Amino acid sequence: MFSYYLKSAFRNLWKNKKFSVINISGFAFGISICLAIALFLIKEYSYDRYHENAGQIVRLVNSEDNTSSIDYRVKDILLQNYPEIESGCLVQIMNRPVAVQVNEQASYLDNIMSVDNDFFNVFTIAFLTGNREKPFSTLTSALITQSTAKSLFGTENPLGKEIMYENRIPLTVSGVIEDFPENSSISAKILVNAENKSFKFSSWIGNSDDLSTYRWPFRIYLQLNKNANRKNLVSKINSNTQILDPYLKEANFLALNDIYLFDLTNGSATKKGNIGLMRLLGAIAAIILTLAIINYVNLTIAQQNKRNKDTGVKKAIGAFRKNILLHFIFESVIVSVFSFFLAVIFLWILLPFYQSVFDTILNFKLLFTFPYIFILMLSAVIIGIVSGSGPAITVSGINPVRILSGSVTTLKNKSVFRNSLTIFQFTISIVLIFCVMIVQRQIGFVKHKNPGFTEEQLLRVDVPRIQKDDIQKAMILINELQKSPFIKNMTTSNGVPGAVNMWMGSNMENTDKNMSVPCLLVDTAFLKTLGLKITKGRDLQPGDDGKVCYFNEAAYNYFEFDDLENKRFNNYGGFDIIGVVKDFHYSSMHEAIGPLCLMVTSNFRPTAINVQLESNTIAQSMSFIRETWQDLLPNYPFKYQFYDQWFDSMYRSEERFAKTIGFFAILAIVISCIGILGLAIFSSERRIKEIGIRKVNGAKISEVITMLNKDFVKWVSIAFVVATPISWYAMNKWLESFAYKTGLSWWIFALAGLVALGIALLTVSWQSWRAATRNPVEALRYE
Repeated sequence: MFSYYLKSAFRNLWKNKKFSVINISGFAFGISICLAIALFLIKEYSYDRYHENAGQIVRLVNSEDNTSSIDYRVKDILLQNYPEIESGCLVQIMNRPVAVQVNEQASYLDNIMSVDNDFFNVFTIAFLTGNREKPFSTLTSALITQSTAKSLFGTENPLGKEIMYENRIPLTVSGVIEDFPENSSISAKILVNAENKSFKFSSWIGNSDDLSTYRWPFRIYLQLNKNANRKNLVSKINSNTQILDPYLKEANFLALNDIYLFDLTNGSATKKGNIGLMRLLGAIAAIILTLAIINYVNLTIAQQNKRNKDTGVKKAIGAFRKNILLHFIFESVIVSVFSFFLAVIFLWILLPFYQSVFDTILNFKLLFTFPYIFILMLSAVIIGIVSGSGPAITVSGINPVRILSGSVTTLKNKSVFRNSLTIFQFTISIVLIFCVMIVQRQIGFVKHKNPGFTEEQLLRVDVPRIQKDDIQKAMILINELQKSPFIKNMTTSNGVPGAVNMWMGSNMENTDKNMSVPCLLVDTAFLKTLGLKITKGRDLQPGDDGKVCYFNEAAYNYFEFDDLENKRFNNYGGFDIIGVVKDFHYSSMHEAIGPLCLMVTSNFRPTAINVQLESNTIAQSMSFIRETWQDLLPNYPFKYQFYDQWFDSMYRSEERFAKTIGFFAILAIVISCIGILGLAIFSSERRIKEIGIRKVNGAKISEVITMLNKDFVKWVSIAFVVATPISWYAMNKWLESFAYKTGLSWWIFALAGLVALGIALLTVSWQSWRAATRNPVEALRYE
């Protein structure tokens, strides 16, 4: 019996080669896309799960201000008072380039992490050399990863070797660890001792003379006992807040396994995934698979007339309905299994391309490991059964007398079902086209929106921590740059637009709206160099240095000032507020412009030199700046970036989102086109005699093409009506993540519909033209 169904299925597939090729290629193409998306999703969901106790590790969150930046003293307090906590560790990630020097060779390293010895009790870290029990034997001990050891020391043994950190702190290599896996939300090239005060970053929250008002923020990870209940423990901690006062008012936990995808805390500094993109990709995979199944169902039903007589004869000579049913389902399963096999080959061939789309490495071999290979085979069978069930039930249930008499061909139920599926395909295509257009338009909008300051030819040169002996050279460098004819304006600052690294409590009188305000420490040339406009107050005057500050409009409005008279920012030795500058973007367009303070002082360590270049001398300017830097500060790497390029880089995730949705939208449309082409072929073949009669009676080729294409125009029109509200809702929700966004103009909806219509007509017109230009004698010679 099995061999009979197998032979019969292959015979029918071979007999209808044209439709078989369309079916199998459409299936295989769609499944290969779904497999690529599945590999990406599996990798994204695997983040941090490689740790032995991943399910028990949480990160402490301060719910009061939604931050994971918590004073380091909280860790010991929790361990001493709550036995449900087995262990804990401190983590501080420095997401900025750090200058290091080995054997007088200077370079920049990013991903520097400050941790304590307990870090290695909480997380699974593989040691290649060194003492895992106490890796930081001294305050200046440091661990480096295997790749860092190779880049800094080559083939030499790095143990005991010295690394000069920012030209001021000598670090001794006490161990080498394996590189952090790619699916780790925290990673570093150098791990330094958190007990060293040089790696503790204090935050001034009150009186500068009172050390108790300093906060030393870290990320605190806790490993809970296996039997600990997280919710109960959080309630227990929050019901006894006096223990943690003043460091923590309201605690919460964020599971380690949720950090990569679901971390919404402020300034977590860990690697983050895009859960929105993952959900979208999951939806696209489901859509593509659905479209592939619709193609199969549509084309199978379309071929029904050809197979009616064969089915009728089988039923007339005694075949039961279950035999017909099994025959169709068996054939469908064969198509599905073969399509899965071909899809794996397609995936292997296109793997480099898929990896470039996802911007990551996909583990192709994962498909051949348990349980994934079992899921793959089971999916092939299930999809085959699902795809074949509809046509099988329809055909097997028809009375053989009606089949053989030809009356069954007049039934319209199958046509209505087939047309509904085609409309669904067009609806999906229009929605995807519209989404791609809106995403591209929004990215263009945020990238070209005026940031509120002059970013053209504005260069940011990063300034590392300068050793005391080199401070004088740095001052000479700044003076030399100011003398250059190539440089229009120049300023130094601690923090810049796009990278604010200081917050200070406002601590102002006569207001209950005090808050921690983002601050930039700037010199007197900052406003002029960036082209910032003063909307209230006065310009700088001699003697203002170190005494005054400017608010932006958002800060002025937030504190509800009526005027600037006797207004002072931070009364603990703070600054007089002498003016208000027009709002400018100091973070991405995702966030509305918030309060900002520009503190004018020369008493700060600059993190950047901001240089406005003459537009016609950029090449000469860059050469001059680089040569001057190398002459005066040869031990410090020269690192720079233009502001327009830097702000563009803030939207790489959105550009990746657009690239991904655009790519898969095209693939989904291609799959739809495969099905539409099959229907066009079927429609023209079914009406071949009608076309012949019309041509004999004088019908023009254009009239025949119009007749064959009008159904597709009707289907696209219906799909457009259905797709419009769906598209509007989906993109309106996505745009909510931007504080500044483009509008959903009516013409974009219309254009999406026209594009879908154009794609449909291009797909079917070739087949329609072939049918319209065929010699009518060929169709009518047997009549």
